[in-house]
Amino acid sequence: MRTTVLLGALALAGLANAQIFQSGFEDWSAGMPDGWGFAPVSNLAASAISQVTTNVHSGNYAVGLENATTSHKRFATNQLSVTNGTTYNVSFWVRGNGDIRVGLYDGRAATAGYAPYSAYTTVNGATWTHVTQTVSAVMTTTNGQFILSIRNTVAPENLVVDDVSITEGGSINTVTVHDIQYTTDPSGDSPLVGQTVSTGGIVSALIPGTSGGYCIQSGTGPWSGIFVFDITNTPAIGDSVTFVATVAEYNGKTELTGIAAWVAVSSGNNLVPFEVATGDVSLEPLESVLVRVVHASCTVAPSGATFGKYNVNDGTGDCVIGKVIYTTTPAPVVGGIYNITGVDWYDFGEYNILPRVATDVELATGIRDAGVLATVAVGPNPTQDLIHITMGDAAATNVVYTLTDLQGRSVITGRFHGQREQLDLGGLPAGTYQLVLRNADSARSFGVQVVH
Repeated sequence: MRTTVLLGALALAGLANAQIFQSGFEDWSAGMPDGWGFAPVSNLAASAISQVTTNVHSGNYAVGLENATTSHKRFATNQLSVTNGTTYNVSFWVRGNGDIRVGLYDGRAATAGYAPYSAYTTVNGATWTHVTQTVSAVMTTTNGQFILSIRNTVAPENLVVDDVSITEGGSINTVTVHDIQYTTDPSGDSPLVGQTVSTGGIVSALIPGTSGGYCIQSGTGPWSGIFVFDITNTPAIGDSVTFVATVAEYNGKTELTGIAAWVAVSSGNNLVPFEVATGDVSLEPLESVLVRVVHASCTVAPSGATFGKYNVNDGTGDCVIGKVIYTTTPAPVVGGIYNITGVDWYDFGEYNILPRVATDVELATGIRDAGVLATVAVGPNPTQDLIHITMGDAAATNVVYTLTDLQGRSVITGRFHGQREQLDLGGLPAGTYQLVLRNADSARSFGVQVVH
């Protein structure tokens, strides 16, 4: 086992820039650059590794890497010391044609000891490109190995790499679910995608299957829930958990993957669903949030054509009720009135509410079951300025209202007392807001669109 990296590929420690590895591929032994190729992490065949002498980035040599297949191969450093909770910056120069990304083996319990890989960088041309990617350790070990993962290389150049430098980048950031989920990007992608973070929350739902895991909830309201892809740990609903994970986007949904340093802090914690209008279930800020819709009429019954799903509508628009976790029994009937709790789940291009257990689906036989707030009407919606609230049977009650934006911040609060009230929203930025009405007996929410 060779753990000392020699001239041109020096393992450096204690320098001001916290550099732990440097390689210019200047020194070779038996057809392999010194400091590289330690098996079994490194699984790129020796025949696919070559010494390059022309158009190098610096010095006399660079390394050529070949893997024309779509399945990645690993070109790894020899063993190096890495520290739990530390993020490392891996910088290198590359040219040629193919895809390249960075990884790390630190012997972690999950994912066969490997950290999640960074995103691929696609290289296409003879000009040298400087790439810096990050990877984080969750184990302290002297047997760590940094990885250049390659695929889709194209002859004659394939990929040529030179001047690799690995430095300590600091500790893993501790962030909230809101920090991960909140975004102004129209795509809905997290601003932390690709980063390894420490986070946690209360388990709100268990998602079955080999692509499953669980959702966690931190607080309530928009941006407060997220899916954790984890088939190793088996928490229960109500468990408070913390862990280290990498933020990823998968089929349009933000999720946490590569789970490590997982700890169950406590159990039996209370979860309060966020009450929403059925027409708002498809809003990005509610992705993976524990939500509840009330007094919603079944408009489409479950059938083979709907794959067992059904639709409900509280007057603000249909939403879909899925069956990934629990199949509603007995099957809802068109015209039936329901109160439904579940996680707001995005999959196959569609948002569903996923009930978790039988008690998440309540049959409401009439308006009385939903309270007098069920008779409230709000409009016009969308609006440019004034929105009118007809109170119906709630006019004689003391109704408190709160208008929040999709960051969960209160914008307007007050009380309604009359039969017909109004709010002037003309001074608000265009966007979606949540109007929540509460009296002593119940609560109801409406999604409100402001347009200019």
